[in-house]
Amino acid sequence: MNKLLLVVTAVAGLVGCQQDTKNLERKLDQIIAKLDKMPAGGAGAAAQRPQRPEPDRSKTYAVPVAGDFFDGPADAKVTLVEAYDYA
Repeated sequence: MNKLLLVVTAVAGLVGCQQDTKNLERKLDQIIAKLDKMPAGGAGAAAQRPQRPEPDRSKTYAVPVAGDFFDGPADAKVTLVEAYDYA
């Protein structure tokens, strides 16, 4: 009697542990069908931002440095400017 009860309990446990994936597979097939219908580029893709214009290398740009700390002669032909922005 105990063996029969054990076998019936084991069979019931195995039957109860089966997974019903038919509904999940149907939903996945629907999603794949929708993805196949979408255009390749993506309609909702953000427009690419235009590139920032490069500074003209043939021009000389003046940066006021009066009153700022500097190292070297005041009448140097080239001034390196180091800027920081702590926001």
